[in-house]
Amino acid sequence: MLMSGHGPREICNFYAYFRQLVADCVELEDVTIGGEGVIVEIDEGKFGKRKNHRGHPVEGTWVVGGVERTGERKFLAVAVENRSSDTLLAIIRRHVKPGSIIYTDMWKGYSGLDSDGTFQHFTVDHWKNFKDPVTGVNTNAIEGTWNGVKPRIKPRNRVQEGMDEHLWEFIWRRKNEGQLWPGFIAALREVFYE
Repeated sequence: MLMSGHGPREICNFYAYFRQLVADCVELEDVTIGGEGVIVEIDEGKFGKRKNHRGHPVEGTWVVGGVERTGERKFLAVAVENRSSDTLLAIIRRHVKPGSIIYTDMWKGYSGLDSDGTFQHFTVDHWKNFKDPVTGVNTNAIEGTWNGVKPRIKPRNRVQEGMDEHLWEFIWRRKNEGQLWPGFIAALREVFYE
């Protein structure tokens, strides 16, 4: 506001426009992760807010996310209505490449993931361990990624409407890590609206 001389409403509008701009740069291959022999950690999380900042989260949006264990740390996140088996399996089949090795927790929605041979599926029982002592399976990378995503989204914005743009912005930031300004200039050059 000091640099541009604009008020808070105009600055918020510009931020929303810029978020939409970078979200429009995210393509399907940016949210398609994994591959033959690549480990992908999948988890679902509730992005919510607490009423009067107390008690249990009462409002919010379920988000299914995954991160691959590679140097790129490619990440996907999709806001969903629920975390049923049908919803989770549809998201995974759309955004995770065949041949991937998938690590999840024991949530029943993931059962049947390896039934058709598209993926190998391993689980960790968080009631007992964060890392399975026998197989070494854990979901620490996706849990850590949630800790990076959630603070970037203000509690008042953790609702279904507009959640995808916030998630896509995070994906865009991760893709352009270390070169945000050149990536933003490229987005201005490439994306145009009619």
